[in-house]
Amino acid sequence: MRFVLALPIVALSACVTTPVVSDYNGASVKLVDYASGKTPENQAEATRICKAGGKQRAEYASSSYNSYTYQSQHLYLCL
Repeated sequence: MRFVLALPIVALSACVTTPVVSDYNGASVKLVDYASGKTPENQAEATRICKAGGKQRAEYASSSYNSYTYQSQHLYLCL
């Protein structure tokens, strides 16, 4: 019985959240997600957005954490 109860918790912990673009101004991109630091998914999304705006790459600049919503905001510079 304990195995059956633990299975949904393990399944939910394996879910990957996709980053959401919260701000873009041509020179930088801000992404929001539930990861605590820089991830390959965030880098790929920032690069995709920067390339759509005519820049070549995205470079990680900083992160901030909102303890009320458990979300992190990551700033990438478009170069």
